[in-house]
Amino acid sequence: MTSPIATSLFPIARVRCYWRPIILVGAACMLLVLFWFGSRYPALLKKAHHVGQTLPSMAFSSQLIRVAPEAPVWWRIVATSINWLDGMRVGMTFGILLGALLHTALRYYPMKVGKNLYLNTVAGAVIGVPMGVCANCAVPTACGVTRGNGRVEVALGFLFSSPNFNPVVVSMAFAALPLAMVVTKYAILLFVILVVVPSLIGWLNRNEPSTVSSKGLDVDSCTIELPRNLECNERFVPVFNELTMAFGRNAWNLLKPTVTLMVLASVLAATLLTLVPWGALLSQLTPLRLAVGAIVSVVMPVPIALDVMFAAQLQSQSVASGYVMMFFMTLGTFSIVPTIYLWREVSKPLAAVLLTFFLCAGSILGLLF
Repeated sequence: MTSPIATSLFPIARVRCYWRPIILVGAACMLLVLFWFGSRYPALLKKAHHVGQTLPSMAFSSQLIRVAPEAPVWWRIVATSINWLDGMRVGMTFGILLGALLHTALRYYPMKVGKNLYLNTVAGAVIGVPMGVCANCAVPTACGVTRGNGRVEVALGFLFSSPNFNPVVVSMAFAALPLAMVVTKYAILLFVILVVVPSLIGWLNRNEPSTVSSKGLDVDSCTIELPRNLECNERFVPVFNELTMAFGRNAWNLLKPTVTLMVLASVLAATLLTLVPWGALLSQLTPLRLAVGAIVSVVMPVPIALDVMFAAQLQSQSVASGYVMMFFMTLGTFSIVPTIYLWREVSKPLAAVLLTFFLCAGSILGLLF
């Protein structure tokens, strides 16, 4: 007969069999708690409190460097770039760390999902809802999934839901903007998540099976042979060091392209914000001006909730409702950053189709409203 003491000690003795999942789950919980409660949700609640007030720019809600309107163009571009990078700093750091962690975990524990593209996309979207990262900061996380041989549709579901379906952002939208605009936007986004993304991936896989795939820079070098130790006598320190090395390598492989991409995106955003004559563009609603505004809005990389805040600002300034709807639909929903990620690492046709979809959606909705 087994003694109660032996029975109670057995699970403790078996802990050494699960050092990897314990370390990975612990790291994920620590990262999420620090990001959510130390930065993201306090910042979102602050943005919700200031919605409707004048923003310093459509691309950031606070200024590290203040620049006079009469300052030279080159200095305004430099200062705007720095302000944009400062606004993206925390979210992008979290995106890189979470992406590296997912890349590491998926190499040991491959993503076990079915072949139903629609359900997989929904699963990614559900995970993304509470994360609270913008479409740009979601890119390193999505990249970590695809580089870890995860499913592309899961990564895209995450990318579209995180900046748009966050509960704080949704409540801001319903409180600040007309009901018709809010319902229209979220209906279209649900259509993108539930229909467009899985249908596109299914079509690309049927016509070009090798197109939609993971193209991480270190795929070949990251194959891991798990130790098969039936006696579970691995020690904590060697396992911790092994995971730390893998995480550091994956984080570095995400950091290198992300820094370059962020610098280029900041210069692009700053140039557009400085050189585009916004007063003249928004003074009259015409199909051509609306199309130009949609192009700028779709490619503009902005932090989370700026779509709601900027649209509410335009509405308070009595700008044509077509522009309000166009910016609300397109600003922050997609941008040049996820476009480049999809183009380089997933599928060029997928990147082009999604970019074109949001350009058309923004222009058409602007004319309808």
